[in-house]
Amino acid sequence: VTQAPPVQAITPESTSPPVPLTSPQRISEGELYDPVAEVLRKQWARDLRFRSHVVEVTARQGRRDTGGTWTRPDIVTAALRVFPHVPGKFFDLITFELKAFDGIDVTAVFEALSHRRAATQAYVWLHVPATEASNADLIALLKRIEEEASRHGVGMIVGAAPSDYSSWDLRLRAARFEPDPESLNEFIAQQLSGLARDELAQWFR
Repeated sequence: VTQAPPVQAITPESTSPPVPLTSPQRISEGELYDPVAEVLRKQWARDLRFRSHVVEVTARQGRRDTGGTWTRPDIVTAALRVFPHVPGKFFDLITFELKAFDGIDVTAVFEALSHRRAATQAYVWLHVPATEASNADLIALLKRIEEEASRHGVGMIVGAAPSDYSSWDLRLRAARFEPDPESLNEFIAQQLSGLARDELAQWFR
């Protein structure tokens, strides 16, 4: 019987350095709503030259009934446009389905598509941090989502920073549709606040 030699202690200096991991800034979907809405309200609306517009976060409505599964968009923009060479006023109701980085999936397209039954245009907005821009699996997934969105006329925006409009990449512009007026009216009544509805009424008086 012999005594075993003492085990050499492992010091921090003798351990291998950790493998660097991609660590994007994780933002929950709820944290996206306000900064995205603010950009839509300012820079985005200015780019589209809306004469008047209202932007509301509609995701935070609790248990209030809004018509069933996938009927409640995250953000809604109501806008009035006029054109110098076309008579009349044109009303748009544009919905946005937002997805945080961890929630990006092709089903976002179908959620947005369900909103368009009562909207003129529908978009998906996907948060992709700059640190994930070269992720091969993510690139393939975004391509699949873009193909599906294109087939259905759904718009697609990929943003690295929700509050930085310069980081937004418009992959697809949404096709414009004319929803049934009754469905549009019901959507406005269910989804928008009383203050927003009053402002919309002023546009057409």
